[in-house]
Amino acid sequence: MKKEKTVDAIDVANYVIRYLKKRGKSVNHLKLQKLLYYIEAWHLVFFDSPIFSEDIKAWRHGPVLESVWHHFKKYSILYNELEACEECESDLSDEQKDLINDVLDEYGDKTGYYLENLTHEEEPWQKAWASANKTLDKGLMKSYYGARLDAKKTKTKTSVATR
Repeated sequence: MKKEKTVDAIDVANYVIRYLKKRGKSVNHLKLQKLLYYIEAWHLVFFDSPIFSEDIKAWRHGPVLESVWHHFKKYSILYNELEACEECESDLSDEQKDLINDVLDEYGDKTGYYLENLTHEEEPWQKAWASANKTLDKGLMKSYYGARLDAKKTKTKTSVATR
């Protein structure tokens, strides 16, 4: 498994917005933050390394990358649609883009409110929200989502074996 480099969260945010807009999907601040969280989680699972060097914080409405919040704060109303920097380039590897695209294909049609509720049901956000420093534990994120992937693989193998 190849370790991937960390990249700037703003670059990934712009990539996310452009990707979804090309597919006719809108992105507001609430939705963007949750999508970035899931990108980080699955990057940890598949590459055994974070995509962002900064920590993700547990805020009332779910996981947040503070640099992205500050960058887009003129749109800080949770449901305002965001615009991406069209000329900005990201430093993502092809493998990272593939992973991000997969995450966006899975979660990108969901609303920000749906994703907020989803994160609130999951252990990494719950533990961080209950902690003093409100920082999501990347090791817990990796193990939590890795276990979900393993369970899905086991279920698929079982259902295929019973046919």
